[in-house]
Amino acid sequence: MRAAAVEDFLAALKAHGSADLNGVMATLNDAGLCRETLEHWKEKGWVSVARAMPLVALRGERFSRDLTLRRFCGEPEAEPAEDLPGAAPETNMETEEQDGHGDS
Repeated sequence: MRAAAVEDFLAALKAHGSADLNGVMATLNDAGLCRETLEHWKEKGWVSVARAMPLVALRGERFSRDLTLRRFCGEPEAEPAEDLPGAAPETNMETEEQDGHGDS
């Protein structure tokens, strides 16, 4: 239920540039979680709160229509394969052989 409410909220931001902040926060139904969630979205620049209507969220400066639900909900981005632990660095065999450090 919570994921569906956040998904609808994100879809409204993408489609209209604004969304019902009160509706998604009521569905979360946890004051601490609501504050944490809203702060996360604001820190990322994805959402701002309308000054004249504090129950309406507007797209933030760094909002992207490519933003996924998983990322919007706080899941970290996947690391590039070369940064993953255990990934072997690339070697240049030709350079090693030319320098005389390759297998002889």
